[in-house]
Amino acid sequence: MPVQTDGDRLQRLCAAALIVHLCAACARRASPEAGATATPSPGADAAPSPEAGATAAPSPAGPAENLPGDEITPVYGKAEGAPEPLAARLCDALHALPARRKAACCGGAAGFQAAAECARALSVAVRARAVTLSTDEVDRCVEAMERSLDGCDWVSPLAAPVPPACEGIVLGALDEGARCRSSLECAGGLRCEGAGPTDAGTCRAPRAAGPCGLSVDALAAVTRQTRYAEAHPECRGHCAGRACADDLPLGGRCEAHAACGRGRRCVDARCSEAALPLAGAACLGGLCAAGARCVDGRCAAPKAEGEACTRDGECRAACVRRGRGGAAGGVCGMRCAAP
Repeated sequence: MPVQTDGDRLQRLCAAALIVHLCAACARRASPEAGATATPSPGADAAPSPEAGATAAPSPAGPAENLPGDEITPVYGKAEGAPEPLAARLCDALHALPARRKAACCGGAAGFQAAAECARALSVAVRARAVTLSTDEVDRCVEAMERSLDGCDWVSPLAAPVPPACEGIVLGALDEGARCRSSLECAGGLRCEGAGPTDAGTCRAPRAAGPCGLSVDALAAVTRQTRYAEAHPECRGHCAGRACADDLPLGGRCEAHAACGRGRRCVDARCSEAALPLAGAACLGGLCAAGARCVDGRCAAPKAEGEACTRDGECRAACVRRGRGGAAGGVCGMRCAAP
């Protein structure tokens, strides 16, 4: 049974969150009263900090609220001036760099990508001292993205995967009870409860019971932090059917990996904490260690460009069919558009 995680929901809803952000921002600019009535975003008038990784105390100013009857605006409002240098560098690597490399491989223009929206929202959070960035960690992410985009055999209609070096590098600085716009703004294992693309929330500890999985995190979406829920869990246990539930015990009967808790998996219908297998070993509940994927029950490294294949899952990007009519068999290579 497929497992629905925050990372899965984030991948599916990222585009929707960006549309909400952009449409709300356009509506705000179109309103003649917007300049007179809009609440400034936290720290928007402050000069850019010399180092985005500064660890000064969070700004006392909280996120702007959308009150009943007010015009709906993005939770990350307008950012004055140029974006923060580290934010711009990170967002370029996450969005613009893959678009440029894909355009070079496939020909044509790079097309739409969200680097500007990412840099704007992240700059607002940095200037409000709600998050911090490390120059060293951003540099490692950029280098990892560049390595992962070498050649053209990674090109597919899907977004380029985010290397592990780019995950978990947006660190929250807000304490429990502080108003927040994203779980990435909350320190430690806190979650921004109630936050969404147009709504602020409050940094809270994971809940034992109650609803879950009902919103998308705006900042996590644009900064491509697909694994943010590991550091900022919504539930003390896990989210099942959009409600928090207790994790099953080790060895307990299960139907999904998530039900066993973080760091455990459902293997042969039992919760297990066995390590994920490397390439060449049998898959563990359909899963493999990083760098390998499950193909016909065994973990395998992705095949190189030009190697023979029968399905996309064997390749970094796609199994490109030979000849016409979709005959069986092909070679691994790039696919610029959906078949």
